[in-house]
Amino acid sequence: MSEPLPGCGWSREIVTVANAWIFPPTELVGRPFCGVTTGDGQDVLHASTWRDGVRMTRAVESAERPSAVLPGRHLWGGLYYGHFGHFMTETMSRCWGFDQPGIDSVLFVPKHDKLVKFQSYQTDFWSLLGVRAPEGIAQTPIRVEELVIPGQGFGLGRIAQGTPEFRATMARMAQALPQDTPRRIYVSRTRFNGRGGVLCEKVLERNMAARGYTIMHPERMALADQLRFYKSATHIVGVDSSAFHIAGMVADPSKRIAFILRRDNNAHRSIAAQINGMTGRDPVIIDALAANWIEDGAAASNHLSWGELDHDTLAQGLQDHGFIDDKRGWQGPTEAEMADSLAFSRSKHEVDLVRKPLR
Repeated sequence: MSEPLPGCGWSREIVTVANAWIFPPTELVGRPFCGVTTGDGQDVLHASTWRDGVRMTRAVESAERPSAVLPGRHLWGGLYYGHFGHFMTETMSRCWGFDQPGIDSVLFVPKHDKLVKFQSYQTDFWSLLGVRAPEGIAQTPIRVEELVIPGQGFGLGRIAQGTPEFRATMARMAQALPQDTPRRIYVSRTRFNGRGGVLCEKVLERNMAARGYTIMHPERMALADQLRFYKSATHIVGVDSSAFHIAGMVADPSKRIAFILRRDNNAHRSIAAQINGMTGRDPVIIDALAANWIEDGAAASNHLSWGELDHDTLAQGLQDHGFIDDKRGWQGPTEAEMADSLAFSRSKHEVDLVRKPLR
C-alpha cells in the first residue's frame, strides 16, 4: 500500500465495486477508521485519503455488516471535510472522476457527525465542474449495489501537483468561466474572521493598491467570482493561505504568482506544488519574515500565528521578481499602526502572543 502519486498508480485509476460497504467514522479523531470495503470485508485502497505520505482514513478492519442497502450506481466522493482548505484539497481530490455516466449520486462520509449538509460554496463548486448527480452524506454504514471509485488525484504532499486527469478537469472548468479585463490582484486576509496572518496587512494593501493592484477579499465573494478573478489575473500576490488553492485551480503558464510567507514552516509547499503542476513553474516565494508572534506555550509558528514583516525586504523582493516596478515610496507601518495591529491580533486569542525574532 502506498501514497497516491501524481504521475502513476492508483491515483489515476477508477475501480468499480459491486455490493460495496461504506463506513463513516465512528469517533472524532485525526485519522478515523472509515472508507469502503468489499462485501467480504477487504479494504478498498482506491477509497482511502492520504496526506503527506500518511493514510488519513485508516482501514476498517472489523465492523458489522450494514443493514441499509442503496440500490443503483453511485460514485465515491471520499471524506467530507468542513474546513475550507481541506475540503478544496482533499474532499475534492476525486472530482476528476465525477463525470462517470449513469451515476445516481455522489456519496461522501463526514469527518465528524456535525457535518450533515454541504455549504453553498461546496455545492457551487460541483455545479461549476458540471456535476449533475445529487450529492449525499452517509451518516451510518450502508451497502451500495454498485460503487464507482476514482483514486485520489489531488491533495497534500506528493500528490499536490495533481494527476494529469485532475489538472485537465481544472482546465476545463477554467475555460468555461467568463474572462474579465486583465488585472493584478493582491489577495488579502484583512476580512478573514479567523486567527493567523501577518501584522499590519492593511499597510500591505495600501502599498499594493498604490501600484495598481486590485485588493481582493475572497471571503466576501462567491466561489465563481473568486475563480473568475483568478482566471483573469496576470499577477497574483498574497500571504500564503488556502485562498491560493483556489487560484491554483485556474492557474496557467501566463500568470505570475507570489506568496509572502506568514510563518516559517513548510505549510506553503503543497500550494506551490499545485501551482507548479498547473503552470509548469514554481511560484515566487518571498520570505520577509522578521519575527513570528505565536501563542504563549506554542513550540513554533503555525496556522494560528502572526508574521511580522520586514517591509524593506518585502518591497525589494517584489521589485526583484517583477511584481512591482519600483520599491521607492513603499511605506512600512508606523509605530501606531503596528501597536493597533498587534492589539487586534492579541484580541483573537485566549492566551498572550509572544514575539520570536527571526532576523
